[in-house]
Amino acid sequence: FTPEERAKRDQYAYLPFGAGPRNCVGMRFALMEVKVCLAYVIANFKIKKSPQTKVPLEYLTGVGMLQPKDVYVGLELRNKNPLVK
Repeated sequence: FTPEERAKRDQYAYLPFGAGPRNCVGMRFALMEVKVCLAYVIANFKIKKSPQTKVPLEYLTGVGMLQPKDVYVGLELRNKNPLVK
């Protein structure tokens, strides 16, 4: 996964749902399912920094976007929803 190899890779090598008029019929359902699950986690859990996360953050170099490395989070259940036990 070096930048040189990425330049050689065909741009259509990774198409999780396909492309064009015959792409995956379940694509919109799958993307909506991920959004609903993420919304559920955010609504029902507090997301906290784990003690394993180093402060200040260290960032990966040589990638297109600024990307922190070794970031760990923990989840704490919120008590507002009686459906979650």
